[in-house]
Amino acid sequence: MSSAESNSPLSRRQLFELFVRVALGLFFAFAAGTYFRSSYVELSKVDFTHFGTHQIGRALSIFVIGLYTALIASVYAVRLRPVNRFAGVFPTLAALLGGFLMAAFLFLDPREDLPVWTQLLSCALVILGNGFAFVILTQLGRSFSILPESRRLVTTGAYSVVRHPLYLAEAVASLGIAILFLSPWAITIFITQLAWQLARIHYEEKVLRENFPEYEAYAKRTKRLIPRVY
Repeated sequence: MSSAESNSPLSRRQLFELFVRVALGLFFAFAAGTYFRSSYVELSKVDFTHFGTHQIGRALSIFVIGLYTALIASVYAVRLRPVNRFAGVFPTLAALLGGFLMAAFLFLDPREDLPVWTQLLSCALVILGNGFAFVILTQLGRSFSILPESRRLVTTGAYSVVRHPLYLAEAVASLGIAILFLSPWAITIFITQLAWQLARIHYEEKVLRENFPEYEAYAKRTKRLIPRVY
């Protein structure tokens, strides 16, 4: 960046980052509104005279997804500027596919012939995963990022148990969604998204190690995703 560009009120890079921040913030806000509306539609279909448990569960699961998405929108708007980032096409692709590949389920039809207990299991996993993700995101706060970037090292709360609790919570929710769409395509989407998420973790840890000397000691006392396992 040239001195003239850096002395300008807003550099081209800053304008681009502002545009991306606003665009993604609006996208997540729109997505949250869509989920809230879908949750209301699902709840209006519930036959309370027969107490449709799985219908209520589906409505609640969609509502929790909307709540989590709304929090992402608000946090994304006020997050800290990155200290450093891992540039490149593949790291960016890993972050985007690891975070958003589950949107491919929009092209599939949910299974209506699943046993009630399977539908309840699906709803429970979605609610549990997104509920934990909501709590974890409040702990991560302004350090939240989508691309492999370093802002501030968070090692408290859920991050004192595993290094990537948010991704673990998202994986639980994704499994619940995959069960709802249970098919070879649904399983393929879930496994592929999980693989990209692991690649995303690799690049995130690399950039964190480069910018926070204390990360090595933190990594030695915590597992990546599953306590005492991995």
